[in-house]
Amino acid sequence: MGKVIYMSFLTISAIVFGAFFGGMIGNTPGLSWLGYSKTFAFEPGTLLNFDILRLTFGISFSINISQILLIIIAIIVFYNTAPKLFPPKG
Repeated sequence: MGKVIYMSFLTISAIVFGAFFGGMIGNTPGLSWLGYSKTFAFEPGTLLNFDILRLTFGISFSINISQILLIIIAIIVFYNTAPKLFPPKG
């Protein structure tokens, strides 16, 4: 259970810091490629439309290059540190 929480923490941290760094250095000459992002969206439109209630479902997913790089680094860090933090039992 500890490994799952540790990997989740590393991955979420990589996503958050990658979004921050990608937005921060996206306009810097020479490093602007780190801020390049692609958005995937599923927005079917209005599902139900009443006069007082409108029900709409959709999902949008955006990722940039710095997030991808930091996720790869997080996976490498996990596999290098998890055996030391969570030694096998037995």
